[in-house]
Amino acid sequence: MSGVEWPKGRVFPKFSKPDSLRVVDLRGMDFFNDLKYLPLITLQGLVNREKPRIYVILTDRDEKWLELIQQEGITTINTSLEEVMAEYAKYSNGYIVYDSKVPDTLNVANTMSGIYNSIVVNPKDIDWIEGLGLKLFEDLRGRFKSKIDAYRWAYEELWPRCDHRLLVPMRPEPLVRPSKPKQPMQIAVRDYVTALRLFAHDLNPYDSEELALFRKLLEDMPDNAALLGWYFGTEHISVRLASEYNKFVVVMTGNSYLVSNLTVWSGIEVETKFKLPPIDFSKLGQDKVYVTFYMNDGDNVQWDILMRDFWEDPYRGKVPMAWTISPFLIDLAPLIMKYYAESMSNQDTFVSGPSGAGYWYPNVNPNYVKKFLELAGKYFERTGLRFTEILGEFLDGVSLIHYAEDLNLLAIKLGYRGMDIFPYHLDSSPTPIIPGTIEFSEGEEEGAFGWLKAIATVYKKRPLHVLVICVPWSFKGLKSMFSLAEKVLKDDDFMLVNFHEFVAMLNPEYGVKLSKRLLEKAKEKGVPDDLLLEAKSNLRNAEEHCKQKEWDKALLEVNKIFKTLGPYIEKECFSVEDDEI
Repeated sequence: MSGVEWPKGRVFPKFSKPDSLRVVDLRGMDFFNDLKYLPLITLQGLVNREKPRIYVILTDRDEKWLELIQQEGITTINTSLEEVMAEYAKYSNGYIVYDSKVPDTLNVANTMSGIYNSIVVNPKDIDWIEGLGLKLFEDLRGRFKSKIDAYRWAYEELWPRCDHRLLVPMRPEPLVRPSKPKQPMQIAVRDYVTALRLFAHDLNPYDSEELALFRKLLEDMPDNAALLGWYFGTEHISVRLASEYNKFVVVMTGNSYLVSNLTVWSGIEVETKFKLPPIDFSKLGQDKVYVTFYMNDGDNVQWDILMRDFWEDPYRGKVPMAWTISPFLIDLAPLIMKYYAESMSNQDTFVSGPSGAGYWYPNVNPNYVKKFLELAGKYFERTGLRFTEILGEFLDGVSLIHYAEDLNLLAIKLGYRGMDIFPYHLDSSPTPIIPGTIEFSEGEEEGAFGWLKAIATVYKKRPLHVLVICVPWSFKGLKSMFSLAEKVLKDDDFMLVNFHEFVAMLNPEYGVKLSKRLLEKAKEKGVPDDLLLEAKSNLRNAEEHCKQKEWDKALLEVNKIFKTLGPYIEKECFSVEDDEI
């Protein structure tokens, strides 16, 4: 793999930068019956691991994302599947035929393709592939009686020659569900499996024999290795198993098409970091119920690709939204990360998806926390992320303090769903723990606003902070969120803020640093001396309370400063640079 670098400390490798790309558009293909994409995708892996030369369009999104690559000055040439197969056939030692009667032999063949520099072919395409001049390398037909038989053989014969840093669950046949559109087999990511000599499987952890083999694979992998998904419908047990073995999940498989062309994207390195949106201090510290929106599932790289549909929604920038995202985009697709980072509005904030850099359950394996956070901290530093979500932890979980103290975070979002509770602090850390308070789905504006009004009526504490959880799969766009935001804006009980502003009122040590900057701005604006003296007194009190770890008392003082000085800094937004935080 002369064109692939995998430095120590990186979860995912770096490919070479492409000079030009042959673009093959497969959108007109019948992905259920015409399986000629299999030799193409596996050939893409063989070719691109030396130097990326092939880009495959599976959906309209692939064409849209390709524009970013073209803007980098990389030449693209439209060509046909047959032309690319003929041009690059020399990269393959031959073809491997899988057994369509034992569908999982497709995954075995995909694993073999990377090890033996061969492409994968469905039996009905043998004549076609030989017409392109390729010869048989291996025939898996009739070799295995069952799925587990095939994977056991692959474990003994292929796994020792695979890279153990990544493990790839992949569906080898179509997915059929009641009242849901039929999906073809996993197509995207097969180039990545071939290029990196990874082990592809579809082991079901609810089957005792398959679970035993799955555990063997996990045991053989190094700590901080990643699983790229799970067998359909087994998210929680799969993440739990990964956590037990000091591993985590980075979801890249499941949807047939979404995370395509990783062997191209991983080779285009650009400088980029997520920044904090500016703070409008005229909004803060008032006797209001503060509301902001939060979009889940950003740990899922498939969602990070799909998120562009929402990102280009005309209502983005009109709704304060915290967008969860994977820190691993800095490895997998830096150009896509840059697109989001450089086009964010003042209403957008980025949060690392669960549970840090990688999805795992800290409560399952507290002994892994420190080691995991060393890795996560490096990715947060590289990406500029200052917030993270944690799943699989209790409100008083033993890992929370390590997340709060070891990662230099401004806040921790806890849990997936709305939990009917409000932000709180651990005794020893100023980093706020922020659960979702209510959950909102498309078309439920009236019900959600009713809950917000009930909260404002029942809970008299001010300022009060309410995080509105939005599960992306429950929405087609941002219109419903905008409609709810409009209701909130018109009601004097509430104040809409971005997530950074939301956190500024909840993290006392960060609030102290912001207050110092606010005082500087206030002096420049000529704020009356008596108000400056009052704010300075509040600041001294806040600092003393922070020393005593009296977080709630410190926040009272910080929010007094915001309330006193904010109106004089009306509409002037600023942030605090990373080196000042």
